Amino acid sequence: MSFSRIVKTTALTATLAVLASCNGGGGGGTSGGGTVGSSTGGGTTGSTYGTYTSSFVSVDSFVAALNNIESTNYQSYVELYADETLRSATPGEDDWFVIYDDRYNEHKAVSLQYIRAIVYYDYYSNNTALAREFREIETDDILSGELNGDYWGDDYEVVDFDYFTNTYVGRNSGFEYEDEAATTDVSLMTAEVQQKEFITKAANISFAFNVGIETSLSLVTLGEKAEKMLGKGNGELTAQDQAAFANDLQRLAGVTLADIMEASQSEQAQTDLVGKIADKIGTSAANLENRLLPELFGVEL
Repeated sequence: MSFSRIVKTTALTATLAVLASCNGGGGGGTSGGGTVGSSTGGGTTGSTYGTYTSSFVSVDSFVAALNNIESTNYQSYVELYADETLRSATPGEDDWFVIYDDRYNEHKAVSLQYIRAIVYYDYYSNNTALAREFREIETDDILSGELNGDYWGDDYEVVDFDYFTNTYVGRNSGFEYEDEAATTDVSLMTAEVQQKEFITKAANISFAFNVGIETSLSLVTLGEKAEKMLGKGNGELTAQDQAAFANDLQRLAGVTLADIMEASQSEQAQTDLVGKIADKIGTSAANLENRLLPELFGVEL
């Protein structure tokens, strides 16, 4: 197998695509040792009843899940994505998006970090359960008198469109969520958004999979480097690219290409390699094999 076929889109995918092929694994599906087998495609992680989160749910997937649980009665949609809202670009603030919430006939701003941290009970991680839990939290808030979201607008809030300023304004927080006059330097805003997305992605990996932030930053950096390498020309890596990537991979995961190739031929070598990588990145072999790989990289060993 050529090195260019091993490298996919992330640092550990490059290493573990080979490991997955040892058992014929790969892709989505379930993982973990539960007694109830379930599969809902992307985001499915295990089959034991307990607490779960949807740590990497996207804005579109969240809104689709809201529409799914509410059938054809209500159909909400995205008005502004996180990279389009002014509040997202404010230092110290989360990534905020704005939806039209058809169920309540109002516009609503929601923190992406908030919905990714919502804990729900189910047999596996899935966005439908997340949407149901979000609605239950929202109902509890309404019954307690909080009609416009959480009190300070820290997690989600109803917004109104101000036609004088051409922006959505939060009823609780007073934040503006869109301001066309502020987008004078598009290239600068794009760079700031990309930097925030990079840091957010690393923080999410660190939190969700219990690895150090420096390791998370390295994972994201190496993953982006691999994508850029494969995006050049016809997707084949030059010898120089291969050498640079191999050096970075060894520094991050503590393994060499020779280790990878050996693991593809031996089950014991594969087990040893998983343990070696887990020790290097500061997590357990079980966490690496049962959570980080299937949830983050879509690789099931």
